[in-house]
Amino acid sequence: MKSLKNRTIRRAGLLAVCVITAVSMLGLTACGEELDPYSDLNLNDFIKVPEYKGVKAEKIKVEVQRSELADAINQDLKDSSAEKQLDKGDKVKEGDTVIINYVGKVDGKEFEGGTAEEQELTLGTGTYIDGFEEGLVGHKVGEKNIELNLAFPPNYSSEELQGKDVVFTVTIKDALRTEQPEYNDDFVKTLGDYKNTKEYEKAVEEKLYKQKKAEAENNQKTEIWSTVLGKTKVKKYPNVIVAHYVETFDKQVDYYADKYGLDRTDFIGQYYGVASESELQKQLRDSAKVLTKQEMLVEYIADKEGITYTDDEAKALEENIIKQGYDEDMVSLETGRTMKQYVHIELLYEKVLDFLWENADIQ
Repeated sequence: MKSLKNRTIRRAGLLAVCVITAVSMLGLTACGEELDPYSDLNLNDFIKVPEYKGVKAEKIKVEVQRSELADAINQDLKDSSAEKQLDKGDKVKEGDTVIINYVGKVDGKEFEGGTAEEQELTLGTGTYIDGFEEGLVGHKVGEKNIELNLAFPPNYSSEELQGKDVVFTVTIKDALRTEQPEYNDDFVKTLGDYKNTKEYEKAVEEKLYKQKKAEAENNQKTEIWSTVLGKTKVKKYPNVIVAHYVETFDKQVDYYADKYGLDRTDFIGQYYGVASESELQKQLRDSAKVLTKQEMLVEYIADKEGITYTDDEAKALEENIIKQGYDEDMVSLETGRTMKQYVHIELLYEKVLDFLWENADIQ
C-alpha cells in the first residue's frame, strides 16, 4: 500500500519495515476522533495554494527491453524448477547441493572446527575457502577420501589458521540437483492457456508493459504532487496539530529505544544523529510541520474539488491493513491516528494525486 508518508518524505510506511531516522519516524497524525482534524479550520488562513491544475509534465514513454523479457522468462523457468536426487556414482557439478563429511588437518593434526558431518553445501556459492567447492566438482556421489590440498586465506577469521596449508578429506554422501525445464511449447502450456512460446512471450511482454506503465504513472503523479506542494506557502501552522505530531513522534522514540534495547540518549544519537534533547525536539517539530503542510494541502484540494471516497473503499483498505497484521493500537503508535483517520487521509491522498495527474498538462 502506497502512502502519503512514503511518497513525500521517504519514510518507511506503516506497512513496511520501520527504519528510524529523523524523517523516517514520521506518521500521519491528527487530534480528536473526527476523520478530518482540519474541518474546523479555514485552510485559506494557513496555506496559500498555487494553481494546481495544468501542471506541466512530459508524456510517458514506456518500452519493454528484450533483456527484461528474457529475465521474466528465466524467472518462470526458475520457478518451475524441480529438485532431483542424484544416484550413487553420478558426478556432481557446480550448482548441485551436496551432503558431505570432512576432516581437516593442518601439519597432520586435526584442528577445532575442521571436522564435520552431514554438512549441506551448494557448490559454487563460495561458502567454504577457495578451492574446496571447486575441488569437489566432477567427483561422484558416494565417493570417499577425496583429498583437497588447500590453504587458508591470509585474512581468515581464525588468526591461528591464517595462511596455513590444510588438507581436507571429504566424503560425498548425497547430492541434489535443481533442474530447469526446457523452454519450449510444452513448457509454456503448463503456465497457462498458451499454445506456443510466441503466444506466451506476447502475454509476458504485455504484462511487463502494464507494470512499467503503472510505475511510470505513479512516479509522475508523485512528481506533480511534489511540484504543487513545493509551491504551496504556509502562512501559519495549526499549533495544536503540530504539537500532537511532536508528542506522537516523541512517544515513538521511547517505544523503539526500548524495542532495540537502547537508552533514549543512545537511541537518538544512533538513529537521529543528535546529541541532545533540544536538537531532537527541533527535528521532530520541523518534521511535524512538513507533515502538517502535506495534510493541509490534501484536505484543501479534496474540499475544493469535492473529492471523496466510498464506504466500500474505506472498508477494503482497513481490511487490508488488518490483514497485514496492524491492529488499531499499532496504527495509533505508528501514525498517531485512529484506524479510520489513517484510512481517511490515505484514501484522500491517493485520490488527490489522481486528480492532479488527470488535470495536468501532459505534453
